Amino acid sequence: MTAIIGNLALIFATLISCYQFLNLRNINKKRFLNPDRAITLQFFFILVAFFTLMFAYVVSDFSLLNVYQNSHSAKPLLYKITGVWGNHEGSMLLWVLVLVFFGFLISKFDKRLDLQYKTLTLSFQSLITFIFLLFILLTSNPFIIILPVPINGEDLNPLLQDPGLAFHPPTLYIGYVGLSIVFSFTLARFYKGNFDSRWAKLIKPWVLLSWSFLTLGISLGSWWAYYELGWGGFWFWDPVENASLMPWLCATALLHSTLVLEKRNALKKWTILLAFLSFSFSLIGTFLVRSGIITSVHAFATDPTRGVFILIICAFFIFSSLILLTKKANSIKEEKLVTPISKEGTIVFNNLLMIALLLTIFIGTIYPIFLEIFTGEQISVGPPYFNLTTTLIMAPAIIVMSFAPILNWKKDDLLGLISRLKIILFLSLLVTLISFYIKYQGPIIALVGIFLSAWLFFGTLINFLERTNYLKKIKFLNNQYLGMIIAHFGVAIFIAGVTGSTLWKIEKIETLKVGEKILLNNYSLNFDKIKKIRGKNYIGHEAEFNLYKKNKFIKTLKPQKRFYPVQEFPTTEAAIYSRGLSDIYIAMSEPVEDSWLFRFHYSPLTPWIWIGSIMAFIGGIFSFSHRMFRRK
Repeated sequence: MTAIIGNLALIFATLISCYQFLNLRNINKKRFLNPDRAITLQFFFILVAFFTLMFAYVVSDFSLLNVYQNSHSAKPLLYKITGVWGNHEGSMLLWVLVLVFFGFLISKFDKRLDLQYKTLTLSFQSLITFIFLLFILLTSNPFIIILPVPINGEDLNPLLQDPGLAFHPPTLYIGYVGLSIVFSFTLARFYKGNFDSRWAKLIKPWVLLSWSFLTLGISLGSWWAYYELGWGGFWFWDPVENASLMPWLCATALLHSTLVLEKRNALKKWTILLAFLSFSFSLIGTFLVRSGIITSVHAFATDPTRGVFILIICAFFIFSSLILLTKKANSIKEEKLVTPISKEGTIVFNNLLMIALLLTIFIGTIYPIFLEIFTGEQISVGPPYFNLTTTLIMAPAIIVMSFAPILNWKKDDLLGLISRLKIILFLSLLVTLISFYIKYQGPIIALVGIFLSAWLFFGTLINFLERTNYLKKIKFLNNQYLGMIIAHFGVAIFIAGVTGSTLWKIEKIETLKVGEKILLNNYSLNFDKIKKIRGKNYIGHEAEFNLYKKNKFIKTLKPQKRFYPVQEFPTTEAAIYSRGLSDIYIAMSEPVEDSWLFRFHYSPLTPWIWIGSIMAFIGGIFSFSHRMFRRK
């Protein structure tokens, strides 16, 4: 029954989405399937399909091949639910659910649109939905029946059986798929209206929402990698990590470009291009994850047919949108030039740096793939390349980011700017010298990272103090400005976190017996106990370390080494003590005779990575709320 309900719901949604696109110019509100009703029915049927699949997971309905391959009757309920999107077929269904949900939001809650423009936007959104529903029905159907019905399932990849995975994919998908609305808005504008400041105001909240959830999704993914994979890092420049970062970079550029278009009626073609590229890189990310072309802990699909289908989808949307822009470019008139020493001038400069970094990451990600396809040679472009290029490109971007908000629109005075930057420079150098005095070990490049963090922090602080007349007018701030300030503070804190975590980290790999201890920075870790553990669907060992500082007991840390018998798969559960300024990290490895192998980290400022990321997310949501609910 679940297979019948699920398949019928997908078929009905596919037919309705096709109908809505084919009637994109029909705005008759009296017809039965008017735009609002059609998008509502799409949302309803896809929601039915999604919850039908979730029900099958919860009750362990192994008559569905998808449930059989990714679940087990002994699996905890939480992981049965998250298992719905912990595989290729289920994750694509979630993708389409989020896709049509955005259309539903436009239909019901965005009252700024006239009927014709809304009809066109929803029609293009339905085209995207239709194509992905076809992909699901033809290559990735989660409702395929398996006979005879197995007694039990093969279980979900143990690495994905984690509470963080309950939130990471949905938040990331909101960011990915939210850019489809910007794409649809842009296509619809070619048919009706001009690319002016009003169009910028229409797309700005959706860019903010997508950017915010991409930020949150990426940070949740890095947190999961930090505590689950057992190597103590938060980012490895994995191709799928890069696939999520590329649309984020493009959306960041688009976010600021729309501001220039809104305020100065400039950068029209550039903003359109960024709107197309943002969604295009979301599709490219989907291709990298779902095609099976790469191997990663994030990647799911292994069927080459799916890869070809997704590649066709990517090519269709990317090339059709770029061809449309090329053909219409002459009719889009740029009314104002941008002067270098101005707010819009700095935004353009940073836009170019963002796109340069995006292309650098894109080349580093796909080059090994193409090299293997055409020559058979396998290479890996690793962290040294990405770390170096990212640092070289982002350093000037951060410097400009600090003072860009204090500049005036149109034109500003260079000498006046220099005098205002003196206090920022002084405070930044002071913080850098203090950090050198406190933490003199490590590479000199760490001081550059601390300087950039302080430079951005104090630049943002001074802008905030000037804007509020040194807090006297703080109650008059709107959420848009407050969101920008919070996000910029978050980026400054994030930079400090990355610097401390990567350049000041102390790592030790030791083999210890029960009763032995290890010294880590100013801490002592006493290995007091090892015991066997058993969970609902795993067995393993748990070590107990008592953490001391200057002979004062602080906390007991309990790293684990688990083994999942169904998939015969071991996992590492790190133990982390976080005190805001640093982390103590213990990962448990394999037994060595009567001893155990452990990885120990002392990571200064590591918690700031996620504090800064969450602040950036909150800032984006603040700005979104102002744009969406207070705009006329």
